[in-house]
Amino acid sequence: MLLIYPPAARSTEPPLGIARLAGFLNRNGVPARCLDLCREGLDYLLGLELGSQDTWTRGALRRRSRNRALLRDSAAYTTPDRYRRAVFDLNRALKAVSAPFGVEAGLADYRDARRSPLRRSDLLDAAAAHEDNVFSPLFRSRIAEALSAFPAQAVGLSVNYLSQALCAFAIAGFVKTVRPDLRVVLGGSLITSWVAQGSLAADERFGGLVDAILSGRGEEGILALLDAPRRVPTAPPAFDDLVAFDYLAPTRILPYNFSTGCPWKRCSFCPETAEGVRYVGSRVGTAVQEIGALVARHAPGLLHFTDSEIAPLYLRALAASPLGVPWYGFTRFSPLLTDPDFCRSLAASGCAMLQLGLESADQRVLDALGKGTRLDQIDRALRNLAESRIGVFLYVLFGTPAEQRDAARRTRDFVASRADRIDFINVAIFNLPMASAEVPRLETRAFYEGDLSLYRAFVHPGGWNRDAVRAFLAEEFNADPAIKTILARTPPVFTSNHGA
Repeated sequence: MLLIYPPAARSTEPPLGIARLAGFLNRNGVPARCLDLCREGLDYLLGLELGSQDTWTRGALRRRSRNRALLRDSAAYTTPDRYRRAVFDLNRALKAVSAPFGVEAGLADYRDARRSPLRRSDLLDAAAAHEDNVFSPLFRSRIAEALSAFPAQAVGLSVNYLSQALCAFAIAGFVKTVRPDLRVVLGGSLITSWVAQGSLAADERFGGLVDAILSGRGEEGILALLDAPRRVPTAPPAFDDLVAFDYLAPTRILPYNFSTGCPWKRCSFCPETAEGVRYVGSRVGTAVQEIGALVARHAPGLLHFTDSEIAPLYLRALAASPLGVPWYGFTRFSPLLTDPDFCRSLAASGCAMLQLGLESADQRVLDALGKGTRLDQIDRALRNLAESRIGVFLYVLFGTPAEQRDAARRTRDFVASRADRIDFINVAIFNLPMASAEVPRLETRAFYEGDLSLYRAFVHPGGWNRDAVRAFLAEEFNADPAIKTILARTPPVFTSNHGA
């Protein structure tokens, strides 16, 4: 099976999804190869030429090779202004060279002026018009080359982000045109969300373009699809086809996940709660063994644990069994972090940064959202992490149904007064998931046009609507001097992928 990661998304590390499937298939006697067209697409775009442009764009195009090299140089990350200029220049160059094709393909996004990834008809149009895709010359040559060297019976497309959907369907259209004998399989986080919320039926075939849709963990359905027996229940990811690439990072980053789904799964605002994603965790001993083998084989400079939450079980294992490599990932403000000795053990194990969801600093709002966290515990955790020199990438969320302006101001004051303990911050406005339990209780309307929209717009019960939230963020939250300092050092575009 040929497993493809399509453009366009952040490209700082190998894509874990296809690496996991490749490892599982190979261990079960089904030959599998990986093709990261997202990563290759970046170099392809940067190699395109463009005529006369404005002064900034001409400069960005002239500096594109240098800026790409800068993002692979650790020295650039010690000078925030230089780093930011390189990121914005590179993004500008990518969007400029893709604009003649009617799209904006940036470092982390892909926008088509004619098509929406949220409309089934536009996805099918992207497949039919695959030759018009900006990446068409790349995937025509690379997929043809891969298929000539590797006798695949199926092609799997891992679609995790909306920014990948139109290109994924263009690739599917190309494959079905040149090799109609091959089965085309769609999977990944975005596909899982569409199926879970009911926008996409599990037996959807898009008029014969797709032969199967696999939502959730691909391992559970892939062998049945390929009529292959299961020899082993699990396997480590296989990065051999991917690690040779120069990703946009100053060191080799290796992703790994202990689990899929969320072990808490009670937050009312979270898509995973709305979609009912099942939590499946690995055995601690097996995971530690796999990570050790991957580190020995590929010599990464940083490990990225991609779990929705690194559960306490795994945090304890990491603290007790240092891996010899720095690492980062997302976890909850659990009681574990209120223990200064435990935080020191995490730091000694290599923990460089934790991504943590504060969401709100109003206890009533936290309780209404089902966060299961206490502000006094959060306060102690932030102090312990700062004293242990573990970086904090904090997430805050405004505009939830339970929040009012006064609660938002309490969040502002909490963050500002602890700015010395917070390295980076992600500020978001709440989107109501289509399948949320809150939907029947709110007055809602379409958020985006399209039959595959993931969210609903809603009328806030307290009048705290999106326009008021945006004004608050611009005038009060982002403008606070202490918070402004955090925002200024938060990596643009790459955010947490470059935070550690």
